[in-house]
Amino acid sequence: MKKTVLTAFVTLILLIAVIPGTAHGWNGIRKISPSETAINQYETFELDVSLDAPHENPYDPEQIDLSALITTPDKKTITLPAFFTGKRPAWKIRYTPAMTGKYSYSLRLKTPSDTYTSPVHHFEVKAGPGNGFLRKSRNNAFYLAFDSGRPFFGIGHNTGWVVNNNIAVYEKYFSDLRDHGCNLTRIWINNPWTLSIENRKIGDYNLSDCDKLDSVIRLAEEYGIYIILVLDSYGSLMEDTGAWNEGVWGKNPYNSVNGGPCEQPWDFFTNPEARTWYRNRLRYIVSRWSHSPGILAFELWNEVDTPRDWAAEMLGYLKSINPHGQLVTTSLSYPWGNNFDESTIWSLKDLDLIEQHIWGDQARDIIGYLIATNRAVMEKNNKPLFVGEFGMNTRLNDKLCDRSGHGTALHNSIWASALSGSFSGALNWWWAGYVRGKNLYPHYRALRNFVADVNWDSKRVAFPETTPIMRKVPESEEIICTDTTVQTKKTWGDTRYREFTINNNGDVSGGVINYYLQGLAQKGLKINPIFHLNYPESGKFIIHVDMVSQGACVIGFLDTARVMTAAFPTGPGSGPWKKSIHIRTHDIYQCYYNTTIEVAVPRGEHTLKLINTGKDWLGIKKITLTGYKNNAFVNARLTGLIIGDEILFWIQNKDYNWHRATRGMEPSQITGASFDVRNTENGRYEVEWWDTFNGDIILRESAHARDNMLRISIPAFSKDLACKIRKKDGSPGTLQISPATGLKQKARL
Repeated sequence: MKKTVLTAFVTLILLIAVIPGTAHGWNGIRKISPSETAINQYETFELDVSLDAPHENPYDPEQIDLSALITTPDKKTITLPAFFTGKRPAWKIRYTPAMTGKYSYSLRLKTPSDTYTSPVHHFEVKAGPGNGFLRKSRNNAFYLAFDSGRPFFGIGHNTGWVVNNNIAVYEKYFSDLRDHGCNLTRIWINNPWTLSIENRKIGDYNLSDCDKLDSVIRLAEEYGIYIILVLDSYGSLMEDTGAWNEGVWGKNPYNSVNGGPCEQPWDFFTNPEARTWYRNRLRYIVSRWSHSPGILAFELWNEVDTPRDWAAEMLGYLKSINPHGQLVTTSLSYPWGNNFDESTIWSLKDLDLIEQHIWGDQARDIIGYLIATNRAVMEKNNKPLFVGEFGMNTRLNDKLCDRSGHGTALHNSIWASALSGSFSGALNWWWAGYVRGKNLYPHYRALRNFVADVNWDSKRVAFPETTPIMRKVPESEEIICTDTTVQTKKTWGDTRYREFTINNNGDVSGGVINYYLQGLAQKGLKINPIFHLNYPESGKFIIHVDMVSQGACVIGFLDTARVMTAAFPTGPGSGPWKKSIHIRTHDIYQCYYNTTIEVAVPRGEHTLKLINTGKDWLGIKKITLTGYKNNAFVNARLTGLIIGDEILFWIQNKDYNWHRATRGMEPSQITGASFDVRNTENGRYEVEWWDTFNGDIILRESAHARDNMLRISIPAFSKDLACKIRKKDGSPGTLQISPATGLKQKARL
């Protein structure tokens, strides 16, 4: 009997010993060491963990998966993966709590054969001074705010990388940014010349660079600089050398020649093994760095037209594993000239921020282009928007475009973006030899002074309706009508902009006019552009025809009447064209015409619609409107926003641009100019005029709204000015505005 009992007892002990997760069974967790047992809200709670569990690759959660199960004071349980440090103790968990109160946690360790969950431990979180993480505003669709409710407006430049990844150099940039009112930068990782994670072989991480990135993020926090962390760039998929030697597909660990699963670059997005390993990389990034409130957003790719299904999967996965909830974005462009519909990515529910990259060689009037595209994108997508890269030329450093360091394009870009809907000033790309080398930081300080007290977290965000800037023509001066010319842009596949208003000062609302007027061969790219016109006297709408591919036929409808038909055949040899080119790869002819199509337009408001019923595209080099602008219209533009109880405007002399500045051409002074803000409540308003270079208020004056129109008289200026307008008697006014959704609504001012 005693022998039988003893045998049964031993058998029970052995059974308990092999049951995964039991208190006396397998326990691969040797030691758990918390950094503190009580911390402040928004400070990081760390666990150092020692394991005793067999595995070959610590970066593969299929082999070893250590996670913290954290129960928050409101009884929600979150799962946060641990990361391998390569040092003793080898594993770490980082968590930054947003709530005060008592937390509990346990660790779960999984291997292919066992699972173990540790006993429950606790830590306390007290109220602290931090503002927390940046989120999309709860009050409007376009700006950001901290967990604390404090509004945020970003100002800064890119700091993509530094020479030799020297941490001290990063610190110098962060110091310069902070000292000039900046709070935002954009940093790349995972390229051969940047800090890298997975750069040697697939599933093997560079822990030395990861340690450096720890230091960079910690320094950014200390200096109050928020980071958009770019997780990879198009060069990783580029087989060619590239203009900047950025093509490094040959070194990519996902390339089959390096032991990866991908035969071709675009296999990265379709190969199941590649997708699994990339998800593992995202998991490591979240586990190691998402604890930092200093990371504003993770950007999946710099300038890659990612397939929609891949982007949807990775954005969703990134959000599902990140309890800290950083915003996510991606930027688009590569392969260059790709026929890509940006809205397929921008409309994804898990994409938080829309990012544009704008360069001076995209359009002659790059500031007009920036304002037009910002507003069009903002109206269509209802998401926060920013210009992640800005420069004068995609193939030339701005320090060479602007050798004297005028900073004109930089200056105009940050003010134009700030006052046309971006949640930050445009981030200049040339951080080293240009912004820092030419000491252009004072431009940022001036903008910071202007936006510092604006309530970007307001429920009221909209575009004000205004007239163009005009001047009163003296009776002794004859009214003279002159021509205005509108440029187009070669953007193959861009179908975003379809309807335009050409204002009498030459500005275009509604986006950018595409060079390509597509015919029947490209039905997916075909749009029929509509132009809203207002001729002060009868004139002509002149289309300058450049190149034609395979034949085109343009039909014009003025209002509802068909007023023009023009055929443009193509073929070999001589013809109505100036030159014929045989495109052998497609066996087609494209012919250079260098001619015009003219449409007579009577005085007044009209709508002109163009349709190409021909086989292929016709290139519109530019459009000229004769007699469209008279000398009452001032050569200046304005862009503005309604934010809360304020109207903000930036006013630019169009002659103050980088093309003229780099040739030493000073803009002439503009005097006696004014504009009207439509549909305002009658009464007195205070107008505050700002110097955009010094960041100072230069004038305060009153303006009166009569007949629901507020006339704003502009002080004499040569380059640009900014202003803030508030109802003076303290009572809210009403404005009939054009809101960011593109609809009409009443807003309180």
